[in-house]
Amino acid sequence: MYSLVFFLFLQVISAAPLPRVITRMHTAQAITSTFTTTTGTTTVWLPPVEIFISNGVTYTFTMTEGQWATTPVTTTSIYNKAVDVATTAETTPAAETTPVDQNTPAAETNAGENAQGKNTPPAAETTPVQAATTPTTQAAAQTSSATTQTSVITQTPTISNIVVDTPTTSTTPTTSTTPASSTTPTTSTTPTTSTTSTSSTSSTSSSSPSGGTISPPSYIVYSPYANDRSCKDYNTIKSDLELIQSKGINKLRIYSTDCATLTAILPLALTMGMKVNQGFWISSAGVDSIDSNVSDLIDWAGDNGWDLFEFITIGNEAILAGYCSVSDLISKIASVKALLREGGYTGQVTTSEPPATFIASPELCTESEIDFVGINSYSYFNANLYPSQAGEYAVGQQAQIAQLCSKSAFITESGYPHQGDTLGVNVPSPENQHIAIKAIIESTGGDVTILTTFDDFWKDPGQYNVEQYFGTIDLF
Repeated sequence: MYSLVFFLFLQVISAAPLPRVITRMHTAQAITSTFTTTTGTTTVWLPPVEIFISNGVTYTFTMTEGQWATTPVTTTSIYNKAVDVATTAETTPAAETTPVDQNTPAAETNAGENAQGKNTPPAAETTPVQAATTPTTQAAAQTSSATTQTSVITQTPTISNIVVDTPTTSTTPTTSTTPASSTTPTTSTTPTTSTTSTSSTSSTSSSSPSGGTISPPSYIVYSPYANDRSCKDYNTIKSDLELIQSKGINKLRIYSTDCATLTAILPLALTMGMKVNQGFWISSAGVDSIDSNVSDLIDWAGDNGWDLFEFITIGNEAILAGYCSVSDLISKIASVKALLREGGYTGQVTTSEPPATFIASPELCTESEIDFVGINSYSYFNANLYPSQAGEYAVGQQAQIAQLCSKSAFITESGYPHQGDTLGVNVPSPENQHIAIKAIIESTGGDVTILTTFDDFWKDPGQYNVEQYFGTIDLF
């Protein structure tokens, strides 16, 4: 009987449902939020540094305090906070949270740009008037740690008004058909063995991969010397000037009054409606070597007037060549200007030197009677500059010297060789000459003097074997 009751009890128990007390818990992963805050700016004072090279010696100058530049530097802080998500019980799904966008870039600042637009090129380069620094602030890497702060100050200063000019020494060709004259300028470096071409009547123009595709400059250098160092005749000069004018160039830079300058170049230019930057070439004999040239030009203008002359340049790289002292040149500029005024000339006068000369001796522009500063700028002689940087290099130097001298500056020479030795990243070739000249024209708007019309085989090849290969007439 008891067995039957116990059996029935087990049946009841096994049939009855048991209560379920199982609990599930789900924990969501932490979500990281990123917050970017700009905390302030810092002022950094960087003195502009001037560097130039002369005769293998590097000179460094720190400009005056008033020309220092201030650069704001932005400090960016990044806060990464872990957001805890509540757990859920039973079968309730975990709460969904939308994270803050973690791809938002940190603030970026630009403290300044080069006056040269051009580029600030790598290493030593003279581009802007003021020392420019370009700080860039970048966000630190995101982390998932709870509440961390990273402050980043990234500053990459580019001292962009550095002038590096390899000095050049001018050579004077010996002419066989006229009296000895010391009035022939070049931009030659240390002379080596002279090379002459077989032609004696004309110079050879440079070749170009795409000749005639560049807008013309306002001025181009023209010299009345044949390849054999004799003087060109009237008909050759006439043909040359007609070619120049056909390219849309109506202004010439002439360095002296020798050869057929007074009997052919100036009369033809006057007849053709051209303008001239007339020069007085100071030779190794010193500043008085130009006296007869000054007298001859005043006599010519007495018969023909002064309207032909856009301005007059007293000396070209005479200081750089060591042909005279700065004080002697300053005195000579004053005396020549006085003579010109007595002769009826009321226009402007200048002298022409590489920027390094004015940086080393600013009194040449601040204490002399020049009306503006003439600079000769060649990116080729800076081994760190590519041909494409020639234009920004030239206008950067122009702006820099204008500020230094508190006078306007004009580029009285600029160009690029199409043959010669490789110098750093500069490889003379027709292609690179085309690139450089195009960059110069674009950067200056064409308001520049390009050296030179034809290849000049009457010159010595120079230290880098480039001096004979600056001809550009086929490019325009």
